[in-house]
Amino acid sequence: TIQFNIEVEFSRAQILFYDANGKLIQTSDIKTKGTGQINVFADDLTSGIYSYVLVVDGKIIDTKKMVRK
Repeated sequence: TIQFNIEVEFSRAQILFYDANGKLIQTSDIKTKGTGQINVFADDLTSGIYSYVLVVDGKIIDTKKMVRK
């Protein structure tokens, strides 16, 4: 589960998922204003290191890494 908090005033928010090679593997649009969360289904991923990026109105807000064992 990835939790986030987005300012109420935004036009577009997304979480972008990348594999270890930097290839975009999934995009999740965020419709929730304020605090929210999305579930990541690890069964869809092979073992490895992934990163995800929170983008709000075209600006990178935060980047995190996750590991699938």
